[in-house]
Amino acid sequence: MAAERIQLLEEKNIHLWFGGSPVVLCTMKLELDKKVGAIFAYGKMLNVQPEHIQEVVFDLICYDSVRLIVNTIENCKYTGLDVPRNGVFGMDVPIRVRNPSTRNIEFVIKSVTTTSGETWENKDGIRFNMSLEQKSLFNVQGDLNKQFIDNCIRDGIDYTRLIFQPVFNSSYWLCSCGALNWSDENVCCECKVSRKWLYDNIQSEVLRAQTEERKAAAAKIRMESEARNKLDREHNKETFEKRKAEYENQLKKQNNRRAVKKALLLLVVVLLIAGGVLAFLTYALPYIRYQDAVATMNRGEYNSAIEKFDNMNGYLDSAEQKTECVYKLAIDKYYERNYSDSADLFSGIPGYKDSESMYMSSLIGIADGYLEEGKYFDALEMYIKAGVDYKTNDNAKKCTDELYQSAVKELNANNLTGSYEKFAVLGDYKKSKEYANECQYRLAERYYKRGEYKKAIDIYTDIAGYKDIDEKLDGIQDLTIVLSAAADEDTPAVWEIYDGVCQKCQKKAQYIFEFYQSGKFKFEVECDNGCEIEEMTGKFKIESKKLYLSEYVRGILTWKEAADIKSIKTDTQSVDGKNTAIVMTDPLNKKNKKTITLYGNNISDSTISIE
Repeated sequence: MAAERIQLLEEKNIHLWFGGSPVVLCTMKLELDKKVGAIFAYGKMLNVQPEHIQEVVFDLICYDSVRLIVNTIENCKYTGLDVPRNGVFGMDVPIRVRNPSTRNIEFVIKSVTTTSGETWENKDGIRFNMSLEQKSLFNVQGDLNKQFIDNCIRDGIDYTRLIFQPVFNSSYWLCSCGALNWSDENVCCECKVSRKWLYDNIQSEVLRAQTEERKAAAAKIRMESEARNKLDREHNKETFEKRKAEYENQLKKQNNRRAVKKALLLLVVVLLIAGGVLAFLTYALPYIRYQDAVATMNRGEYNSAIEKFDNMNGYLDSAEQKTECVYKLAIDKYYERNYSDSADLFSGIPGYKDSESMYMSSLIGIADGYLEEGKYFDALEMYIKAGVDYKTNDNAKKCTDELYQSAVKELNANNLTGSYEKFAVLGDYKKSKEYANECQYRLAERYYKRGEYKKAIDIYTDIAGYKDIDEKLDGIQDLTIVLSAAADEDTPAVWEIYDGVCQKCQKKAQYIFEFYQSGKFKFEVECDNGCEIEEMTGKFKIESKKLYLSEYVRGILTWKEAADIKSIKTDTQSVDGKNTAIVMTDPLNKKNKKTITLYGNNISDSTISIE
């Protein structure tokens, strides 16, 4: 139904920029909503500067079909954002276009404000004038592309992400992954490939020389291989003739022994028939297998010995011998510095000899390896698992210091999730606990502004008592109860009333209100007279006993008061099994000032319901 009422007037997938702009214009679209008889404009933009974007202000120039200006909408905004670098935004925000003859649009950026409060202004009113479209790297390199891929594999670079011909400019450079980087950035902000490496490895003359060198080396290897094969064939022929002569001599001697062997074979058959088979299978065979397993262990072939002992079903001390094999294999792995395997093996034989202390030593070895690679988070997690304290171990202290400094930098850069994870693992080190709470506080504020209420409420609850959290929780107590009827993010909290009022015929109707944890709502009305009433959708918030619904005015998200919440009664028992009642003014018939009661199921430990 919604698709039939929308007519696409114009859509352009572009990649436009101008020097110094913090954003790239990716897509422009015009749609006619036939139901309301209005045209709406949409634009998708890309953040290409390091800071998170909070707000973008722009003018929207409207053109008719012959490219004449028919209207200019000034100071449109995308606001309330938190867009990281290389994140897109704007495509879900409709901007109403007043002139019905509009058939084309142009976005003119005026200012961009980051979450840190800094504002960039386009004082000269520069338009988007530069295409950032890149050629296919494969089409440019042709046969040399294989050598480029070989270079990527050689240097541990994911070549599947490098699909465009890079562009190097005095003020910026475009990576092969498509990301825009500034001139002072030596590593791509998206795929982390070095600019110097990329520049050195896309030069045609370099790739051609490497290709020729590779072909020459392959030709040399083929020639050497053919020469070796020829020598091997000649040697094999001589060996065959020699072995043939020896075989003929042995055959003569074997003929003389054949009669003796037949007699011995007959004797063995007689013994087996006489009952030797049962004794052999019962006593001799298991012992032979046991001795074979012991011999395999003594040769140091522990994996094979473990398998053999494991198949003996507890014969003699095979279980203990298997444990000893595992222990010796773990020791070998440990002294080979293969600490990951040794930790796995030692953990499988707890209590055997010094396996527990060797397990901890293996964990420390793993942690030291992570520290050498600069993976401080992984290293500290492993040190903690091994029971190593930064107060007594120099490596753990170095790792803790580095991780703390990294976490502080990420906090200052507003990378809240990453910094929180680090502060959380740091425990009581310096101000880690305080900073961890601050990360959670800011993250909850971010979620709440986005309308992701469940995520925000969960964090607010976890850090209750910090700053003004208790006050915030009091202010959204009604919101918390309303959303508690939702089982998960995709399943809405459903609140219903059967004696509502139809907006068209003013007769009795059923209201079905759905509130999602993501901040979206849907209102449906089912009229007893069968009136067709279109559902309402959008975003909502509940603060200080009031329900607000969202609407866009010239592209700016605003909140309109929709209802007053009189009370919420929990642990009630309605006739249809609902346990919670919301008493509020009617948001669909506000002029009537009627109070309605919505019923739903509040999910909690004290839930009361009627079967």
